[in-house]
Amino acid sequence: MKKVLAMFVITLVGITAFSSASFASGFRLPDQDSAAMAMGGAFVGQADNPSAVWYNPAGITELDGTRISAGVIAIYPVLSHENANGTTDVSERDAFLLPQLFATDKVSDRVSFGLGITCPFGLSTNWSETSATSTVATFSRVKTIDINPNVAYRLSDSLSVAIGIDYIKLQATLEKMLAPTVIFRLDGEGSGWGANAGIKYKVNEQLNLGLSYRSRVKIEVDDATADVSALGLSNPVQTNITLPDIIQFGASYKTSDKLTLNADLEYTWWSTYDRLVIQSDTILALTVGATNTSTEEKDWKNTWIARIGGQYQLSDRWKLRAGYVYDQSPVPSNRFETSVPDSDRQGVSIGTGYTSGNITIDASYLYLRFNNRTINNSLAGGSSPVASLNGTYKSQAHLAGLTVAYKF
Repeated sequence: MKKVLAMFVITLVGITAFSSASFASGFRLPDQDSAAMAMGGAFVGQADNPSAVWYNPAGITELDGTRISAGVIAIYPVLSHENANGTTDVSERDAFLLPQLFATDKVSDRVSFGLGITCPFGLSTNWSETSATSTVATFSRVKTIDINPNVAYRLSDSLSVAIGIDYIKLQATLEKMLAPTVIFRLDGEGSGWGANAGIKYKVNEQLNLGLSYRSRVKIEVDDATADVSALGLSNPVQTNITLPDIIQFGASYKTSDKLTLNADLEYTWWSTYDRLVIQSDTILALTVGATNTSTEEKDWKNTWIARIGGQYQLSDRWKLRAGYVYDQSPVPSNRFETSVPDSDRQGVSIGTGYTSGNITIDASYLYLRFNNRTINNSLAGGSSPVASLNGTYKSQAHLAGLTVAYKF
């Protein structure tokens, strides 16, 4: 148990120090496990490894003993903007690491505990200070850490339920150009609390159904500053952001002893991100005019995500996996901006799992292709069209995951 606690501490420090948010669904990061990602993220009905804490915590009642898993998903996005004038801007290409840690313990035949440490929301875009849209956004980054303890209870041989709490810590940095060599930068951090719940029902030996819900979380960003370079202006600011409710339904069907097929459907209440209101203790006339409040309208819409995947037991040690995902963008065309150059996307995934004794290693790869998106007269966060945003945006992302799990 001391080794388990030590691993938790080390991984938590690693997440705090190195987790970089990345280009995702809006700014959500749904993939938190290599085995699940290999099946397109369709895992709510199956939920049979420690990452069930994230996907559907009711599934941890089926895990015997004490288990721990630690993993990382590397994300490499490629973003470009073909401007209406015929030139092209390309966002700086960086790889980002998304670590995760899970542990479960079966206390009795009916009660199990689980703990997850994940980075469930984030974004990172980095456009040149000379790009056509530099006055809208240049560097944008949001990072989160979610600490999520859960307790699960087996009501019967076929039905389990779980509840948990979420403590989410958020850090954000947003930059844009006010004029050549004049940069406006907003830095802040805050935290908030939420809750989650899960249900897993075993219909028969072949079919399992799962339901998972995560509540919205209001993050109060009260430790923040706004700075204007070259002018010596710096002010404390306050804002808040409400992360969305998420509900997922999943079905897992064993067609044989070797093949399992999964399907998930998710609904995300992105309408919680309707506007961003920033308040300053003193007036920053250059950025918000003769007022101490800046309001940027977002008007994001609620979205659906569909996932399908499968797992084939090749041998006692090896598993093969594949999946597909279709994900709607929450960003309406009239509020499109380069900090989140989002569009509907499709993804295909493959992966494998290897078990030897008490150790399991899972590896996966996911390719996301975003639909080309042509923007004309977006208002961004304001009330007037921003001509510099016009043009066609093209994006893709490569994700590679590795998870190591140990059963005590």
